[in-house]
Amino acid sequence: MKIRMLALVLCLAPSIWAAQEGPNDPNATVKKPLEARILDPAGSLETLEFVKGGPVELKKGNLYVIEFWATWCAPCRVSIPHLTKVQKTFKDKKVTVIGISNETREKVEPFVKEKAETMDYVVAIDPERKIGEKYMTAYKQNGIPTAFIVDKELRVVWVGHPMADLDTVLEKVIKGEFDAKAYAEARKRRGEMDKKAMAAFRAYFAALEKADGAKEAAEQGAIILENGSDQALNAFAWRVLTEVEAGKQDYPLALKAATKANDLTQGKNAAIVDTFALALFKNGKVREAIQAQEAALKLAAGDEAMEAEFKSRLEEFKKAQQEP
Repeated sequence: MKIRMLALVLCLAPSIWAAQEGPNDPNATVKKPLEARILDPAGSLETLEFVKGGPVELKKGNLYVIEFWATWCAPCRVSIPHLTKVQKTFKDKKVTVIGISNETREKVEPFVKEKAETMDYVVAIDPERKIGEKYMTAYKQNGIPTAFIVDKELRVVWVGHPMADLDTVLEKVIKGEFDAKAYAEARKRRGEMDKKAMAAFRAYFAALEKADGAKEAAEQGAIILENGSDQALNAFAWRVLTEVEAGKQDYPLALKAATKANDLTQGKNAAIVDTFALALFKNGKVREAIQAQEAALKLAAGDEAMEAEFKSRLEEFKKAQQEP
């Protein structure tokens, strides 16, 4: 699955997470789950076992990105280089990134050693699953990877996917410009729009399977364009560009979706710029596609997998430009 698709859907595993968080003894008394809201005090990390770096104790005046992940989770693996980049970028701003797994040391330690500098931040395990309860359970998060930002006052100010707007929010938190309540309200509205977009996303591709589904697909496409987030628009455009069978690809629609996604992210997201470049190419705008792909390649600097993929596509575009 492509990176741009991974960013759209979390590695959802609510049944697995819930089962691991609960007591092993079926006759044990089940505690009432903790409930927390944005701006509540962050839970301590005192029961963690550190596999790489650490130990870490939450201290006022510092900031923390606390991420929950697992070795088996594909999107978690995709987010690892990004979290390393976040740690390096914000290290001088007293930011500490901590990745927490509720797997065993025997599972996590070899994985971390293999990743080496690619996973260059603090990594810990939560053997008693108490930290997961304070964060994942308390904030009703069922999918991983999920990250939490803890501010200088040791309050949880943001919860989300580490490949979403973590960097942007963190910059605002560092500057003291982040309004957590306003953001939470806006995200609630965004969530309602996302539901509409995702329903339309499924309906669009279902309509393409019908012999007379062109009109319905067009209607659903319009809903996606109106309601889709940058990630949803990006994933939609990519699927139209790369997976829809010949004769049914709506390249102009894909370009509209990719353009909007690129505008929403101000041309700063490597994967989204890459999709935008391909949409331009598929619509016959080869020169513009090359320019966009070169921009995507610059944004992907340091990520070997993305760089290799983007270079290959750039070569394809340049070859097409040279052909008569």
